Amino acid sequence: MSDISERTQIANTPDNSKQAGILKNALKMAFGTMTSRALGLVRESLLAALFDKPITDAWAAAFRIPNMFRRLLGEGSLSVSFIPIFVEANHDSRERAQNLVNSLYTLLLVMLSVITVLGVLMPDPILHLVLDPEYIANTDKYLITKTMAQIMFGFVFFISSFAFFMGILNALGQFFWPALAPTFWNLAMVVSTLWPKSWLSETSQKNGSQLAWGVLFGGVIQVAVLIPALRKAGYFPKLSFDFRNRDTLRVFKNMGPGLIGLGLLQFTTIVNLRFASSLAEGTISYINYVDRLIELPLSLISVSLGTALLPVLSKYWVQDKKQEMAAQTKHYLELNLFVSIAAACGLFVLAEPIMGLLFGRGRFTANDVHTASLILKTYCWIMVFSSGVRVLTPAYYAIKNTWFPAILAACCLVIHILLAPVFMAKWGVEGLMISTTTSAAVNLVMLLVFYNFLIFDFPYLKFLFSLAKFFGVGLVVIFVAQLHFILVNHMPSHLALAVTIAVVLASFFAIAMRLFPNEFGRLGKQVMGRFLRK
Repeated sequence: MSDISERTQIANTPDNSKQAGILKNALKMAFGTMTSRALGLVRESLLAALFDKPITDAWAAAFRIPNMFRRLLGEGSLSVSFIPIFVEANHDSRERAQNLVNSLYTLLLVMLSVITVLGVLMPDPILHLVLDPEYIANTDKYLITKTMAQIMFGFVFFISSFAFFMGILNALGQFFWPALAPTFWNLAMVVSTLWPKSWLSETSQKNGSQLAWGVLFGGVIQVAVLIPALRKAGYFPKLSFDFRNRDTLRVFKNMGPGLIGLGLLQFTTIVNLRFASSLAEGTISYINYVDRLIELPLSLISVSLGTALLPVLSKYWVQDKKQEMAAQTKHYLELNLFVSIAAACGLFVLAEPIMGLLFGRGRFTANDVHTASLILKTYCWIMVFSSGVRVLTPAYYAIKNTWFPAILAACCLVIHILLAPVFMAKWGVEGLMISTTTSAAVNLVMLLVFYNFLIFDFPYLKFLFSLAKFFGVGLVVIFVAQLHFILVNHMPSHLALAVTIAVVLASFFAIAMRLFPNEFGRLGKQVMGRFLRK
């Protein structure tokens, strides 16, 4: 009897070697992502300081469309549908995997070419769909948005190619370069933002079109960075019109519901754009800046772990190791929520000083800082729910169940569309953020509830106990972050913020070492090892 109990306990404990592999890959992604996101914040800070709100609103609105494709394909349906089948094909034979890569990318090229050409030649129907009539009635602003959208639609072709190349490399266990590549895109954007006006035409000086060209050229560089790694791995795609390839058809079969599900999740940002474009000038820019700030911890935590988890969970499912799969999912969901709850609490308390430090200069006034910080205080909580969704969803895709997340996403989008006008009537833009967060919370809860029915037994009581501890840690972060409001009376605001963040991080890591000794202990050793080698 004791032997059976011991075997059950081992099965329910995440494999240490697998944990090490997932964490190592997630850290590689986190390093690359951190570099890219940090540059992204620099880019947004420069935009806010150097350009008027009509230009920044137009850029943010026009960029939503290609950015939706980035999230949909780069962090979504293409990757999660392709990776499990590629892993299976590669496990069977290299030739089968290569045939899948060739035929799928050829089909993707055809589809992307059509989408890109239509977007460049006929942007008006799309813009009329995603923008409020009040925004469109502002002719000058709309024409700037249209010009930028036409230029940036070419980015869809390159970012989707990047997503496919990234999926191949991730499935082969290569995470660093795919995570670092967006850094080069952000560098191109920073250069285009700082491009001297004297080097631009009179029209470009007025409409800020150099920002759109920066997006396009950055996309070319971003996809080019991955080509050497793909060639070295031997999986650089070649043209193949074998569209009846069995594995290719399976990818598209899985991709259909996934495209709908993740598309609906990403369509939330388009719905928000529609609602925000009906509000005061600058609202679209404020939401864009807050999004970028929230995406920094969210991408470091959730996207990195979720991407690194998918190949591992797919292998567990193929090998019929359901208990190990459930244990890994629970463990990294808890790790994700632990970090995201603490990050959300920190952003809530320090919203205004952080917004002031990052954006409070140039044409971004003190009133702009205050307005944006109120949005951040309301919206920061979405990190908790989005981070959980981004870890749980790959578990469904690993078992090739793409229909349930699709149905759930549709329901959550309907909830958001119904709630947003009601909340906006009462609280304005903050009401829009509350509605978005509520729909994300419903999504996470339902993914958790149905995990037990569709995948494997989930230890809900243990999970809820852990969640209670994590909220306790969040309260500690809120308490420690109050230090800023004491220090600001005795030193410059930026220095007070830096000291406060350092103390908060030290407190957080001290607690983390007790709750997650393997992950944070290993992280500490790796960081110290780098310093000692230097």
